[in-house]
Amino acid sequence: MPSSLAILRFLGFLWFLGFSGFPGQTAQTPATGIGGVVTAASKPLAGVSVQAVRAGSTVAAATATTGADGRYQLAPIAQGVYRVEYSLAGFDPQTRTGVVVFDKTIVELNVALARLGTAGAGTLSARPGEVIVRLETTLGYIFIAVDTTHAPVTAANFLKYVDGGFYDGGRFHRATRPDNYQAAPPNRPMMEIIQGGINPDRRSGAFPAIPLERTSVTGLKHVRGVVSMARGTADSATSDFFILLDDQPSLDFGGMRFDDGQGAAAFGRVLSGIEIVRRIQQQPVQGQNLTPPVPIVAAKRQ
Repeated sequence: MPSSLAILRFLGFLWFLGFSGFPGQTAQTPATGIGGVVTAASKPLAGVSVQAVRAGSTVAAATATTGADGRYQLAPIAQGVYRVEYSLAGFDPQTRTGVVVFDKTIVELNVALARLGTAGAGTLSARPGEVIVRLETTLGYIFIAVDTTHAPVTAANFLKYVDGGFYDGGRFHRATRPDNYQAAPPNRPMMEIIQGGINPDRRSGAFPAIPLERTSVTGLKHVRGVVSMARGTADSATSDFFILLDDQPSLDFGGMRFDDGQGAAAFGRVLSGIEIVRRIQQQPVQGQNLTPPVPIVAAKRQ
């Protein structure tokens, strides 16, 4: 039977291990972050781009790519509330919002992506009179519902360019955000958009400009996710369009973003891929010019 002294020595050794670890080990501070597994059809999915953006920010706090086992880890990041975006070409992207991260804790966040055309684009809900267009960019897919009922002239013009393949090889070339846009309220408050256009090699074949469909007639509003035509003078819109990342009543009829007060012609909305819009907006810029532009691989009716 062990002596009392031997028992005390053993307990002391356990106490030592509890504070110092085994001999040769170095104590490590637990990381703070988000991790998990991305799957598709119940199998690990490699190559998925994952990024965490802190609430109130537009800049990624951490990025990662899933490995062969589908695992990713976004760490270290500060404790706080995040949205986490997942994207991979050929799959419907996902965004998880309101992810709360505590200090020295890895939050387990697992997601399943669906292939486009299965449970992805096939489940997008269009309203009567809307035509779904899929924009494939090098950063992911954006699905747009084009409103042929409320904005028939503008919608028909956009679809004419889509059907003619003009946006294949096009590009998103402009982005506005707090670090490159000089706000001038009340008429020109801060505005966050991306702007795209047709393949530059096909500009000579562009169609004539269309008359402005004012929001006072269409009833559409310039809110986050809305797609609208870029213009100079009132009836000058051709093929360039922009997507809003914030609400902009200054672009509605009567708003003074344009000096004529006529506003812009909203004609659609983003059904899926607003996180891709945000990712495009955050690419490098020179002034408001995306440098380099983000290619539009193809634009097709869905």
